[in-house]
Amino acid sequence: MTRSVSAVPVSRLQRGASLIIAMILLLVMSLVAAASLRSTLMQERMSSNTYDRDLAFQSAEAGLRMGERQAEKADLTALSGCQSPKPSTGLYRNTDPALCPQPLWEGPAPGASGSYWHDAQNDAGSDDISFSSNNLSLAPYYIVELISEKAPCQINAPDSDRNCKRFRVTASSRAAEGRSQVILQSIYATQ
Repeated sequence: MTRSVSAVPVSRLQRGASLIIAMILLLVMSLVAAASLRSTLMQERMSSNTYDRDLAFQSAEAGLRMGERQAEKADLTALSGCQSPKPSTGLYRNTDPALCPQPLWEGPAPGASGSYWHDAQNDAGSDDISFSSNNLSLAPYYIVELISEKAPCQINAPDSDRNCKRFRVTASSRAAEGRSQVILQSIYATQ
């Protein structure tokens, strides 16, 4: 009597192990891809916000310089009091804390009713300054406040002659779609 030994094929013993391993690898690769996509989207948002802030900063700085030029050539007799907004000039007398208990830039927002802010777009073209017209940034707003008519001309010598005028110049700019706003302020002295 002879016995015959039947061999079971090796492929029948595996019973889908390669399918399970392939599915696990596919799941791991999908998780890695999703994490990478999320990181890329976050970096894109961060770079967009930085771009908006840079545009708003540059625009506000241009507004600050325009306000300083207005302070340089300001006629003190034509300055408005802080009680009456004159958005056409943006120049105000704010030397009496009893009349102006709050700085003008803390008042209504630029472009709002009763706002003290002057739209620098009205000054575009003067002093070789122009603003983007393709919605990359808005023209800035500024306020120029006379805060002292008899200030020392030398900041490091407060007892020196007091023939200088001091202005607080505040500029504001908001990037397109309002995602970023920058407010800059300087104290500007003139003789």
